[in-house]
Amino acid sequence: MQASGVSPFGLIMVVVIVLAVVIVVRAVLAGRRRRRRLDAAAAVPPVLPSVAHPRAPAYVQPQADSGVAAAPVAPFVPSAPAPTVAHQPMYQGEPRAIGGYHLLGRIGSGGMGTVYLARREGAATQVALKTINLELLDNAELLRRFEREAEVLGMVSGAYTARVLDGGVDGGRPYLVMELLDGRPLDAHLREQGPIRSPEALRALALALAVALAGVHRLGLIHRDLKPANIMLTTAGPRLLDFGIAALVDGTRLTMAGGGPGTLTYMAPEQFGDERVGTAADVWAWACCVVCAAHGASPFAATSTGAVIRRIVDTGPEPAALAAVQALDPALAAAVARALTADPAGRPADGAALLELLTAHPAPVPVQDQITQGWRTLAL
Repeated sequence: MQASGVSPFGLIMVVVIVLAVVIVVRAVLAGRRRRRRLDAAAAVPPVLPSVAHPRAPAYVQPQADSGVAAAPVAPFVPSAPAPTVAHQPMYQGEPRAIGGYHLLGRIGSGGMGTVYLARREGAATQVALKTINLELLDNAELLRRFEREAEVLGMVSGAYTARVLDGGVDGGRPYLVMELLDGRPLDAHLREQGPIRSPEALRALALALAVALAGVHRLGLIHRDLKPANIMLTTAGPRLLDFGIAALVDGTRLTMAGGGPGTLTYMAPEQFGDERVGTAADVWAWACCVVCAAHGASPFAATSTGAVIRRIVDTGPEPAALAAVQALDPALAAAVARALTADPAGRPADGAALLELLTAHPAPVPVQDQITQGWRTLAL
């Protein structure tokens, strides 16, 4: 009887068939996995390069020769709309562009220069561009003052000071580009809405200005013209502006030809003499601004220049003005009285010492939180 079995050829055929089946199955499975990956990729939107949103915080790339370091672009936050700044139409004959910036309107003007609402070519964000009036371009002293402001603002950076973005000269006309701030100056707020009646908001203003001065003085600078017109009330808090006549603590004096530094009703007694003016003069002006915010006018306001000077150097501040601060915040009123000491040696020496005086009795809330929370009580 012949033994049953499989021939060698048959075995080879079986192996070939099994391998073919395995290959086909693996190919089918691989195809299914590939289709699943493609379907998943199709369900996810492509990642696009990030672009600046029209409502992103104002930022302009400084020119190569501006000497101002570029600040990082802040991320777009949908809940933070671009500032709405009141402005007027351009006058006939005014330039429509300066230094690569399109001028969109006039924010304000003074005896020295004009501030425009502007936008950099190719950018969507808006900025504030300040330039000297044409009729003053041949005034070498004013040009130096303007250049000094650009230099100082480029050095100063802090939560409660304006930020410089760019600067340069276009056709012999210097310009300075700053972040666009919402709100309005303190003096305009007082004219339109009257004195600040919220104790929390008044203290927030006092603390924020002290923080700003501490930063300025730390750099060896003196503002020299602290007044309500140079304090912008923004939704994010007060901002200290205009360092046009700031001077180095070493005594360098940079003033308008024939004029003295500062604004009369906010000037300290030592600014009327020959003695050296230091950071304590800014502390005096800080006190005047705080009183003005609560009272509506400087504590040294009077009907004539001579009467103002007599009040500053002799008779002292208006009692009713000091009483307005006392009624809102007695502790703040005590700090104000100390800052209005006629002898500079009797005042806090600088912004840091002023801030230390204001926080002598530690509050359960940090200073920055005090400013933020107190500021929310002010109707802008």
